[in-house]
Amino acid sequence: MSMAEPLVKKAYEVEKKAASSYTDGLKMIKGQGLRYTKVEEIVGRIAVDTIIHKHLMEAILEAQKEFESLSEGPIEEVKEVELSPEQKALVKRFAEMHLEIEKDMIKTYQEMAEKMTHPLFKGIAKALVENEMEHHRLLGELIAKYRE
Repeated sequence: MSMAEPLVKKAYEVEKKAASSYTDGLKMIKGQGLRYTKVEEIVGRIAVDTIIHKHLMEAILEAQKEFESLSEGPIEEVKEVELSPEQKALVKRFAEMHLEIEKDMIKTYQEMAEKMTHPLFKGIAKALVENEMEHHRLLGELIAKYRE
C-alpha cells in the first residue's frame, strides 16, 4: 500500500458524499424555481467538478491496485548487466514497438488537450502528453543503448 493510499481513499469517500449532496442540492435549486440562474450555474459547475474528482480518486485507487500486482516492492538496487546479442535485439525491438505506441498516445493526448473544454480534463490531457513524452525519451535511450 502506498503512503498516499489512505489519503486517496479519504478523498474518494469525501468526494463521493459531496457529489451526492451537490447533485441533490442542484435538483432542489431547480425545484425552487432557480433554473437558469447564477446559483444553478455555480452549484452545477461545482457538482460536475466534484463528480470528476470522485472518479479520478477511484481511478487512482484502481491503478494503484494494478501497479501493486506488478511490483514486488521498491527496487533497492538497479543492476547494470551485460546483455547477450539476442537479449539486446529483444530489448531494442520491444522498445521500438512501444515507441510507436507512445508516439500515437502523445498525438492523441495533444488532440484531447486541444478539444477538451473542462479545465480539469484539459490539464490532465496536458500532463499525460508530458508523461508520454518522457516514456518516448526513455524508450529512445534504450534503443540507442542496445543498437548494434
